[in-house]
Amino acid sequence: MKKKIGYIYLFITFFIWGSIYVVSKFALDVMAPFMLLLIRYVVSVAALTVLLKLRGTRIKVKKEDRKYILIVGALGYFVSIGCQVMGTNLLDASLASLINAMNPISISILAMIFLGEKIHKKDVASIIISLVGVYIILGAGSGNISAAGVLASVCSVLLWSGASVAIRRISGGYDPVQIALYGMGVALLLNIPAAVLEAGSVPSTFTAKAVLSCIYLVIVGTAVAHTLWNMSLKLLDASVCSMFYPLQPLTSAVLGIFFLHEVITWNFVVGGLLICAGVLITVLFTGNRKTEKA
Repeated sequence: MKKKIGYIYLFITFFIWGSIYVVSKFALDVMAPFMLLLIRYVVSVAALTVLLKLRGTRIKVKKEDRKYILIVGALGYFVSIGCQVMGTNLLDASLASLINAMNPISISILAMIFLGEKIHKKDVASIIISLVGVYIILGAGSGNISAAGVLASVCSVLLWSGASVAIRRISGGYDPVQIALYGMGVALLLNIPAAVLEAGSVPSTFTAKAVLSCIYLVIVGTAVAHTLWNMSLKLLDASVCSMFYPLQPLTSAVLGIFFLHEVITWNFVVGGLLICAGVLITVLFTGNRKTEKA
């Protein structure tokens, strides 16, 4: 039952994360990247603080776990998501989303090294099938390619993978809301000087579209999605969670059709079926795995 709940959390998480690429484009048209992140983290930290107080599950962080909180906050929420936003700003949304779909490979490898999680043949098959589907949908559809944008997106993938492994390491001892709150708190502190320095050279305009985009990114894209992701990591192996990443670009493509008036192609149909097949392999054949701690 817990695994089924974890899968539901993952589907919701990656639908939300897939939508972020479309919504972020609206906001980044008139707002600077770090200003957008600052708004996201200020409101998210406030909302998660209230939520954690209502849940009454705050636990004092052990001294040996503090380094993992710092890794999650500094490398994950601050640097990784900052790189993701900059990559999305510099690249076509489809290419940025495609690069981010490389997370399964890096998370699985890091989970194997640091958590002792095994990579099974079915895992490899799921990753390959899903990523082939992603490539078929988006691989040939990237127009403007910025080297800086590609580098930022790749750095985002690698750093978020490390943060996910850190979350998995401590997820059994704390409420996922608490991990998200503390991690975002660290990111907020680091983001303030970055936003101040950026404001001098990159002005932001708060249009109605930008404000609505920020509200969605803050409440749904940040607070809700990352809490669900942390809950998933508490219920499932990090390597299993990572294999749902290909759903993200599929979601981006679907939303692009509805909101950006993109046309459905045979590439989309075939690629979408492959992505779904890859995810089904993960869901149907993971069995009763147990994480082996290193």
